[in-house]
Amino acid sequence: MRKALIVGINDISVVIARLLVSNGYDVSMIASNENEARLGRGVPAYVYVGDPKNESILRGGGIDESEVVVLSMDDETNLEVARIAKSRGVPTIIALISNKERYLDAFIELGIYAIPIVDAVLSKIAHYLKPSFKQLLYSDDKVQAYYVVISSESPYINQEVRDVARRCGVAIPLIIRGEDIIISNEELRIEAGDKLFIVGASDSVVKCVEKIY
Repeated sequence: MRKALIVGINDISVVIARLLVSNGYDVSMIASNENEARLGRGVPAYVYVGDPKNESILRGGGIDESEVVVLSMDDETNLEVARIAKSRGVPTIIALISNKERYLDAFIELGIYAIPIVDAVLSKIAHYLKPSFKQLLYSDDKVQAYYVVISSESPYINQEVRDVARRCGVAIPLIIRGEDIIISNEELRIEAGDKLFIVGASDSVVKCVEKIY
């Protein structure tokens, strides 16, 4: 039977544990204290209590035999345990992270599958709020990138993407229309419900999004 180890017990990891069990995994969970361990009651999994950064606790939980390790503690602990799991050759390591700006790059550099919790929530909210929705995807001192869904009231409907991009001083490299991903071209015109990817200098992008939305 395939083995999985979940580090950290909370409402999310309990659901993950049940999902893994239902898909044929032998699941172990590590809790940092007895109160946390109680959350695992009712889950068909072995629960170990101890410092998850302690390699003997991880070995007891079966890290060396695990095909999957899911990390669901604070970001710093997740990162430390991820390094240990990586050094022991675990093929699939998944970390749920809270502070994307501070920790995402570190997980990516390790080759860990990192899931920003806030992004996961926002993606669901975006789904329910469409077609009227915009989301900041990236921002630094000079550049911003936005995902924008064109509302039926947008003044830019039926205008050519290249003209809108030029007037705004931004790049609009692609559009998602229904199930299709369309690379912008000279003839492409904006339609209601289109999902635009807009990137450029911060001031220009903000002004464009407010107008185009």
